[in-house]
Amino acid sequence: MAYWKGEKSLRNYKKNIPLPFGAEVISKLSHTSDGRNFCFRLFQIPFRTYLGKDRSDKKVLLNRVLNSTLKLRSSQIQLDQGKIFLLAAIQIEKEQHHLDTSVIAEASLSIEHPVTVKIGSQEHAIGNKEEFLHRRLAIQAAIYRVKKAVAFNRGGHGRKRKRKSLEDYRHQERKYIDYKLHVYSRMLIDLCVKHEAATLILVNQELKEEIAKEDPFLLQNWSYYSLKEKIAYKADRAGIQLVVE
Repeated sequence: MAYWKGEKSLRNYKKNIPLPFGAEVISKLSHTSDGRNFCFRLFQIPFRTYLGKDRSDKKVLLNRVLNSTLKLRSSQIQLDQGKIFLLAAIQIEKEQHHLDTSVIAEASLSIEHPVTVKIGSQEHAIGNKEEFLHRRLAIQAAIYRVKKAVAFNRGGHGRKRKRKSLEDYRHQERKYIDYKLHVYSRMLIDLCVKHEAATLILVNQELKEEIAKEDPFLLQNWSYYSLKEKIAYKADRAGIQLVVE
C-alpha cells in the first residue's frame, strides 16, 4: 500500500554490485599446474585466478595466505562485463619498529609543499607545488581541449565511443593523484620511523579543510582528505599514533 501511494520505493541493485561472502566458504586454495595462478573453491564451485602480468603484490599476498602467514577476511566477488573479479580482503600484520614515545612529529599539509614535517630541530619538506600541481593542471588543460573536440570524434558506438579519449585523460589524472599521494604519505611515515617518532600530529588540519571548502581552486586541486586517509592507514600499520588537530 505504501509503495502504491508513493510513500516507499523498492530497493534497486546494479548488476555489477559486489557480493559479500565470509572467508570460511573458500576452501582448497592451491597453485595451478603452471605455478603462476591459484585455484580454489567458493561455495564448492571451482575457480581459478588470472593474474596476468601482475607487477603488484597480489601474488605475494595470496602465497602468504596459502602458507597461513596471512589471513583472508570477509571478501567480495563482482560480476562485471562478463568478467568475475575477486575482491579479496586480507588482514595485514602491523610492522614492528622501535619507536620512542617522547619523540613527536608535527606535519603540515599545504599546496605549496604537500607535506612539511618537523621532528625535534629538524624540518623536512616532502614534494613541492611545481611537482604536484603543475602536472595536474597540465592534465586538466588536456581534458579541457579534448572535451571541446568530443563532438567531432568518430562515433559508431554512440556516446561511449566519442567520449573514450576524455575518459582516458580523466583516468590518467586520478591515477597520477593517487600515485603521488601514496608516495608523499610513504615518505612521511618513513621519516617518522627513521627518527623513532611514536606520535604524528597533523597541525591545523581541520582549519585548512574548512578553508579549502570555500576556495574552489583548493577544493578542486588539492586532495586533503585522500592524503590524510593514506597517512592514517600507513601510520596505523607502522604502529604510529596519529592525531589530527
